Amino acid sequence: MIITIDGPSGSGKSTLAVKIAKHIHFMYLNSGYLYRGLTYVLVNFYGYDEEKLKHIDEHDVQAILTDKNFEYGYQDGLARMYWIDDITYQLKDPEISRLSAYVAKDPFIRVMMREFIINMVKDHDVVIEGRACGSVLFPQAEVKFYLIATEQVRALRLQKDQMKRGNLMIMQEALTHILMRDKMDKERAVEPLVQPEGSILLDSSLKNPEELFQESLEHIKPVLKS
Repeated sequence: MIITIDGPSGSGKSTLAVKIAKHIHFMYLNSGYLYRGLTYVLVNFYGYDEEKLKHIDEHDVQAILTDKNFEYGYQDGLARMYWIDDITYQLKDPEISRLSAYVAKDPFIRVMMREFIINMVKDHDVVIEGRACGSVLFPQAEVKFYLIATEQVRALRLQKDQMKRGNLMIMQEALTHILMRDKMDKERAVEPLVQPEGSILLDSSLKNPEELFQESLEHIKPVLKS
């Protein structure tokens, strides 16, 4: 069984997906970790900068995605990303987040990553979250959610998240980051962010994580019983 959760940055996809996966004992897959992980490796091990990320060498992508050191792990409710060592913490860096938008819009990478993800989950029940999970990756998913929140709420969440990591980000900077990422996600030529056909719209703006989780369960329970 596949449950997809799509939506813009800061809408609460990861929090909701983790709670659902732990509750129903499914694998949790954060597709964004894969794109950020790939970005991290390209920048830190293949010498890419912002300009070079606009013209990514396909051979570099193939080398990374077929390397056994590039690995996604999920155990005891925690998702981890590895490149030789655990690089999960680095994936939340604002610069990696910003640069990953270039990687995510590359047509060749989208195709390669699609195959990578499909092979990864083929033997699992999975909750997967990202930008095009229900629209492109798994349009046949049994349950599809599209999660939204206001720009101001999402910017505040980003600001708080960065403060926890010791990074000072003023509200206007956080809002600018959110708006820029929305624009890139929604306007990219390949697999843009859209509400998947047949998906259930959830608004997290005025709901805490538990309220959102309970609302999502009301839609999941009937499918699990069928």
